[in-house]
Amino acid sequence: MHEFSFFNKLKEESKEKLLAASTFIKVPSKTVLYSQGDVCADILFLTKGRVRVVRQHENGQSVLLYYFEQGEQCNVNFTSSYNSAPAVGTAIAETDLEGFDIPVRLIAELFVEDKEFQRYVFDQYVTRLDKMASLIEEIRFSSLDARLLQWLLSQEQKAINISHEEIGDILGTSREVISRLLKGFEKKGLVKLSRRLIEIS
Repeated sequence: MHEFSFFNKLKEESKEKLLAASTFIKVPSKTVLYSQGDVCADILFLTKGRVRVVRQHENGQSVLLYYFEQGEQCNVNFTSSYNSAPAVGTAIAETDLEGFDIPVRLIAELFVEDKEFQRYVFDQYVTRLDKMASLIEEIRFSSLDARLLQWLLSQEQKAINISHEEIGDILGTSREVISRLLKGFEKKGLVKLSRRLIEIS
């Protein structure tokens, strides 16, 4: 827990409670941490890796809500646990993960008793709202091919191991549309395609 910026600002009593109650866990890539409609029992504070949170439509398609990474926790996870409410999205490990699993009972207690922890939680919501507002702007004002190219470049690696269907889930469209756009990129020399692999030129 020492890796989180808020930890050293907490009351000593709060620190002791967190350290005593937190369980260090490792989660392999591609694991579904929770599914849309689940009621989460614990809250994951991530120290390593990245998680994708998507909203699924009844037609089977999904759209990206946000990512969360080391030093963060998931707002959907927090809201579901804290309010004993169904999760409004599904969380999928994009990489191998490490973090601390903390019982919601303690989180609810700290949220009321420690202002520094409360500030951390609200800061997470502000950051998430800002990112989601940017996502809405992209969907509203950017073409799908521009959004796809931007997403590819944002991965910060030349070789991306992912299926066209997974990209479709992230960008809120079908596998067929993503495949067509990627083939267009390939003809222009922007990418090279193979099974579950996209190499950026």
